[in-house]
Amino acid sequence: MKKFIPVVIIGFIITMAVSSYFGKVESALSDNVLRLHVIANSDSDADQELKLKVRDKILQSSGGVFAKDCNIAEAKETVKANIAEIEKTARETVAENGCDYPVKVTFGKSDFPTKAYGKVTLPAGTYEALKVEIGEAKGKNWWCVMFPPLCFVDASSPEMSADAMAVLKENLTDDEYALVTNSDNAGVEIKFKAYEIWQNGKNKVKLMLK
Repeated sequence: MKKFIPVVIIGFIITMAVSSYFGKVESALSDNVLRLHVIANSDSDADQELKLKVRDKILQSSGGVFAKDCNIAEAKETVKANIAEIEKTARETVAENGCDYPVKVTFGKSDFPTKAYGKVTLPAGTYEALKVEIGEAKGKNWWCVMFPPLCFVDASSPEMSADAMAVLKENLTDDEYALVTNSDNAGVEIKFKAYEIWQNGKNKVKLMLK
């Protein structure tokens, strides 16, 4: 039994070190990434289709709102200044498709799971996001990276442009950038998923101890 104690201790230290590293990456990304979150009224085919139409209209109307040399702080202020117009676009799209659902658009912090966007994989965490809630907002949701402008390229198959990648690189350390843009996306996603599971487990333990 005593032989296993050092192994357990070493394993714990490694786990904590890895968790700390991924936590720093998550924090850096959440400070430098702005996301778009669209939530459907329900999971019915019609409501899910409506969600995508609202998404497309928002992306179409918002694609040019960011200046070319815009930084994350300016991007957030730009989004906040355009919330009313974005909500108007969403409401009009809902009405044009024969629905009378209310639409609520807010800006704030939201929790996101691990997600791959083309060559970039973002870890689970709390990110600032523009949230669009359609009707009861109980259906499947859709999300992407609004800044750097990833989701304006192709909403159905997002791929970061060279400019967007450059903005991301400017705001991360070399190691952080190399990690999230690793050519082995599947491997990176598995690592982030493992970190996500670890964090969820740790949070559950904290709640149990309260």
